[in-house]
Amino acid sequence: MSFRFSDMSSSPATPVRGSRKTSGFGFTADHPSTTPVGPPPPSSAPSFTPAGDPSPSYMQSSIGAMTGKIKTPNFGRPNLAQSKPSTGRRSNAPLGRSIRGSTRQPSSLSREYLREDEEDDGDDDDGEDLPENRAGTYGMPYDDTDTENDNTNPLDDEEEEEDPEADVDAMVEDEADYDVEEDLLREIAGTEHYGDPLADDEDLMMLATPAADERISREAEDIFRASSMRSTMARKRDLKYAGLAKDLYSQAQFAEVSEPDNILLQTEELVNRLYDEGVGPEDDEERLDDTLAHACVKLINEIWRPYLEELPKVRDEHAAKVGPSSTATGFEKAFYLATLVLRIHHTPAASDEFGGTINLALPGILFDWQHDEHNFDSDQVAAILQNRPSPAAHGLFWQVVFNTLVRGNISGAMQLLRKAGWESVKKSSRGESLYNNQALANIRRVVEDLCLIMEICPAVSNGSWDILNSDWILFRLKAKAAKEGLINFTEGKERPNLSSSRFGGSEFADSVDGRQSLAGLARRAESRIPWDVYENLQSLYAILIGEPDAILAAAQDWCEATLGLFGWWDESHNKRNLSQSLSRLLPPVNQAADNGDFFERLALSLQTATEADFHFNAADPVEVAVASAFEGNIEGVIGLLRLWSLPIASTVAEIASLGRWLPPQEPQNLINMNDFDMDELEVLGMNQSTNADDKDGIKDTTLIHYARGLKDRKHISGIGLYGKVSRDGWEMAVLAVGRMDSPERSEQLVQDLLQSVLSTIDEDSRATVDKIWKLLNELGMINFAEDTAETFGDILAKDTFRFGEALWYYALAHRPGKVRDVLNTLMSISLVESTTYPPENQLDDTLKRLLKERTTTLEAYAKQDLEAAELLGKMLSGYATLRRFYELRDGDSNTKQISLVCRQQAAAALTAVIASADDNIRGGLYDDTRDAVVSEDFLLALLGEASVFVSQSPPVITLDQIDTLLKAIEDIQTVGSRVYDASDEFFKLVLTSGHGKGSTPADLLKQSTSSLGGSFMMTGSSMVASQLRQSVVKSGIIKGPIKRTWDWRAGVLSASTSADVLKQVRLGLTRDLANLWLEQADSVIL
Repeated sequence: MSFRFSDMSSSPATPVRGSRKTSGFGFTADHPSTTPVGPPPPSSAPSFTPAGDPSPSYMQSSIGAMTGKIKTPNFGRPNLAQSKPSTGRRSNAPLGRSIRGSTRQPSSLSREYLREDEEDDGDDDDGEDLPENRAGTYGMPYDDTDTENDNTNPLDDEEEEEDPEADVDAMVEDEADYDVEEDLLREIAGTEHYGDPLADDEDLMMLATPAADERISREAEDIFRASSMRSTMARKRDLKYAGLAKDLYSQAQFAEVSEPDNILLQTEELVNRLYDEGVGPEDDEERLDDTLAHACVKLINEIWRPYLEELPKVRDEHAAKVGPSSTATGFEKAFYLATLVLRIHHTPAASDEFGGTINLALPGILFDWQHDEHNFDSDQVAAILQNRPSPAAHGLFWQVVFNTLVRGNISGAMQLLRKAGWESVKKSSRGESLYNNQALANIRRVVEDLCLIMEICPAVSNGSWDILNSDWILFRLKAKAAKEGLINFTEGKERPNLSSSRFGGSEFADSVDGRQSLAGLARRAESRIPWDVYENLQSLYAILIGEPDAILAAAQDWCEATLGLFGWWDESHNKRNLSQSLSRLLPPVNQAADNGDFFERLALSLQTATEADFHFNAADPVEVAVASAFEGNIEGVIGLLRLWSLPIASTVAEIASLGRWLPPQEPQNLINMNDFDMDELEVLGMNQSTNADDKDGIKDTTLIHYARGLKDRKHISGIGLYGKVSRDGWEMAVLAVGRMDSPERSEQLVQDLLQSVLSTIDEDSRATVDKIWKLLNELGMINFAEDTAETFGDILAKDTFRFGEALWYYALAHRPGKVRDVLNTLMSISLVESTTYPPENQLDDTLKRLLKERTTTLEAYAKQDLEAAELLGKMLSGYATLRRFYELRDGDSNTKQISLVCRQQAAAALTAVIASADDNIRGGLYDDTRDAVVSEDFLLALLGEASVFVSQSPPVITLDQIDTLLKAIEDIQTVGSRVYDASDEFFKLVLTSGHGKGSTPADLLKQSTSSLGGSFMMTGSSMVASQLRQSVVKSGIIKGPIKRTWDWRAGVLSASTSADVLKQVRLGLTRDLANLWLEQADSVIL
């Protein structure tokens, strides 16, 4: 492949008008003259004549060399030791006076070339010749003769007359194309040690100071700001390969979820942890980027790469291409692409020597990715270095040097050049050296100078690939100056304004003019270094400077070319025909560079590379995917990823969404497009898309298919990030769809996924229900989680006697009515049988823990759902206290008598239950908003239980307890008839059951249901109570005679009414109260 450089080695010297043909590199619009010629400086300008003794820098220059005041000339070695990064400080005195508003003056080097043209025009009149030791010749004589003793004064020619008319013509000709960057380049080129002997002494001394590089850096910053304004980047661009990518993934089938369980578990755990830790759009940008970057590193290096290395390697021969071969596994292709796109957007910051962080620039990141993933021969540098007799004798030496440099491996290129072994390169098989004597010395010197330029590259000196900053601008300027010095040294100062390169032949060679061909031969013969080495060194300089032709020529494929352009391309080199079609992409003026510039630059580099002569296989999904990643088409990347691996595709989609580099889904039209037919849509210019990606978005569609694949896996178990894990497929599927962007669509899919699971649950599916409840709560689907818990509670209440579990799941569902129904049923059965229900030996584990270890159990439940634990703890207290009364009354059931203390404790427990039942009817007014724990329907039966504690000697109940009982009697007698009648009906049921009349207790419960219509449980739903009673009827859970210490119903006639019992209790309480008053009065008298 052959390319021509527009300004590979363009000379700043003005060509002799009328004496040269304009073919080749004439000064056309594409190649303007950059020599700022004009009238002499005004009288106000500072003097350029140095006063006093020559400075040390002057004595070390080529002029000093001719005077014999130094021992050895500095053989073309630029003084690079003092090069420093830009400090960013400003100064009011710009370097070299090259930038000073509209009254800029020509630089010293420009004045040098002006004088040269004048002297060329006046050669016939002036017999004195310029010194042979010209600028840019590294202090060496041009004709290989010894000129150390030449005492010719190189400053004598400064007194020559200048041609004002020629100056004015040149100024007019050059004014429109005057380039600030080129002017500064010539300032630098003219002040190096191989500079012009006619250069301004003041500039020489100024740049010999330690502050020179700092001033150059400040000047470079000005140039950077100016050059950024003429950048050819476009903020808004068309995605060239978006349509091609969409066609490929739209017509292909999704991959199956075939990855091992370990990969699925670890990937899901890591992604879920991002959400669990609250990483999302609400986080600060710095924390978000840092978390996502470390997550990406863990995914790539610790989860996906180990599995990739375990896959069997396909040993087949295939053409070298971008990405894995067509026979590679889908996971390998997906890993290749995911590694690229995740590195582009989420590479973690590096640590500096002081413990701080350094954000890596994107060019360096992509060069590292290219080294790791797109490297056909990673050992090519080592192979060349091991070549014998020398590396330079290898047939691919220069090709490897160029490719190594264009891939960003600057240290490798320097190693090849410095260890080339030029002296061992043989001319023929007879063993004659190709390079020897002065030519060998010159090669070593110019190669070393090139390596010194590479050493000051910011990527080498401080590890910075931030190619848009001023340090890189300064580096390119120094590289241009070094290249100019190489050309001057090799061809001499009066060389033709032509270039020579391995990538494009010289104009002499291409010309059909015989005279010019002879001149070209003479040009080669007079070269101070071998012509092939000279051409290759120029090409290396061209890459360093950022000339696109050299970069493209050194690349092996379009991917290398894209990254080479991205890392090296100096966008000021836009005079190529290849870039003329992009001139319409100019951004607005004063548009500052930011992170987005790198992505724009990468897209432009891709477009430039693919428009060159490289082969791009548009039918290969991998190549299209890589191109999509380079041009920022994330939707295309995800669409192609899911053809190979749904876990990787969904993970990349979610990280892209969190990192905000996945474009959001466009909102749906407010108008229902289904109301229009195809003709109407065509008239409106709208298309009714049926594509799932257009409807749900690329991320949500990918998650949907991934979730379906997980559900089909049934059971997934393996090693997670924190140990062994075992999960159901539907469980992981729910987690996946729960992370969708659309809440409505997510809930719909969760219901669809769980519908089949919920239809199969039974009373033994507690573990499954717990998983579903937990997942739904983590996903924020609270209502759905509550419905699931309620459904399971209904199953338990209907088909089992695990009352504790039913209570807990109703509490999880936040259904206080159903919790009350269960407790009311348990209390009603206990009161009817006047004993504990369920019996101690038939308590389920949950209810037993709630009764025996109440605090510990509720604390554990509170960690799961605090509101549910508080609800259950409050409502359970009434039933637990009533049960405690029966336990204290019956004791061990072997003795008929219990101690006075136990009787007093039992009376206290029963009085507390009566007080709770009286809460809703305080003062004889029914108020259900008081939300009493114990139903008022049980009040008459509870007062019957308390009748045994009345008229006892010694007294069992206290004064406060008497007051509580009297208030309850007063309230129930004065409350409305509806409440009293319901309580009276339940009282009759209890009394009848105690005398053994009627059928079994179960029959009495059935009778109560029919007669009361469930009225003794007025609060909550009667359906649950009915289900519980039916369970009791079927089971006959209370069997055999019940052992009681006493039964209050034994002292009450079966024909007695509730009013009779209340009268008896009230009379007994009156007596007890009178006895307590008398005791108190006696104690006061005593």
